[in-house]
Amino acid sequence: MPVFAAYLAMFAATEHAAAQPPLTSPSAADALARARITLSVEEQTLGTLLDQVLRSVSAGETPPDENQAAPIRSIWMDRRVDPTTKVSMTVAAQPAAQVILDLTQREGLALFPLPGVLVVGRDEWVDTTVARLAGGSPRTTGKTRDAETISVRWPTGCTASELLALIVSAPKSNTRTSKITDLVSWQETAAKTRSGTSHANWLPHDIWPAGSLIGVERTTAVSLVLAQFDLALKRGTRLETLVSKTTDDAAGQPNKQMPDLPTGVQPWTELPSARAFPLNYRAGDSTPAIRQSLADQKPRSSVRVTGEHLTVLATAANHRHALVAHWNAIADNANPNAGNPGNPPAKAAVFDLKLINKAAGDVLRQLAAADGKKIRIEEAAELASEKRINLDGTKKTLRQLAEIVAESAGLAVQWGDDEVVVSKP
Repeated sequence: MPVFAAYLAMFAATEHAAAQPPLTSPSAADALARARITLSVEEQTLGTLLDQVLRSVSAGETPPDENQAAPIRSIWMDRRVDPTTKVSMTVAAQPAAQVILDLTQREGLALFPLPGVLVVGRDEWVDTTVARLAGGSPRTTGKTRDAETISVRWPTGCTASELLALIVSAPKSNTRTSKITDLVSWQETAAKTRSGTSHANWLPHDIWPAGSLIGVERTTAVSLVLAQFDLALKRGTRLETLVSKTTDDAAGQPNKQMPDLPTGVQPWTELPSARAFPLNYRAGDSTPAIRQSLADQKPRSSVRVTGEHLTVLATAANHRHALVAHWNAIADNANPNAGNPGNPPAKAAVFDLKLINKAAGDVLRQLAAADGKKIRIEEAAELASEKRINLDGTKKTLRQLAEIVAESAGLAVQWGDDEVVVSKP
């Protein structure tokens, strides 16, 4: 099947416990609920599409200052989920958070935002990962300070051992600039200087697809790697003890037999049962929705309003229910007239639109729906509306985009207050 991808994106120093996200971590993902996108894909891979949605939102975000929670710029997917699963989707002016929820729920997956990264995977794996990170993580010590954020990138074929070593050794990254440490460049530099590279050969020899972690706390990143193997850090672990440095030719080679785990790592099965943990949500229009979403969930959750925050003490599974309610309320409040004809905010907004081999009529229908209008394609224009076009429009209103699309197919478009009419000129 032809692959088509199009998106519209609206342009719009305290020490923490190891890998423990700030209580305001859900707020870091609020931009996903506010940004509305139009998306149409056929037979796109799940991992690529999730990354594309995330990039379209983060492109319009203002870089955070040091006192703000890290925005969501990376996706961390359960290794037991196939990222090459093919998906197809068409949405118009829908909140990015809802698009991501629809995609993951369709595949039977769960998600949860941590500072800088969106965790996606099987329900039980996401819940355990989040609970271990947010609810009872150990405090680390040593050269790698808890509050440090890093930005790393790795190619397809990277092993878990190489990635863990990169995360432990990467220099601190400023969240506002996010200078990225690339695995290949890091290894090449080590080879040239004969300083040797670090490895964690006690990990299974797992080959991973390309990816990145941008602006993520170092201990969170380490814990995410361990979570892929149902492992966790112990309290007081020095991160540098998880890796060893060597200049031998054998560096990074897989072990024939699985060695014992480092003393700072333990299996999830040896940890006590996960408990409820607190997270802060922004109080306001989402408060009633969050309370309602938790009313029938077991075990019972505690909800308390403190100033501008709604503190929810709940299990990871119940936090996922609260998060969905929170996102939906933000999306409704951000554009209360969305979908209504003549909505001024939608008309005033500017978008980017990239089209590859897409039928003009389908695109015009999406643009009309994005502005809450009906569309009528006249009989004489139906054949021409099937013409497939390519387009790369930047910072255009919906009406301007419709006019460009119509012209590319040899059509005329009338952008009325209630209806869009497509005709043959």
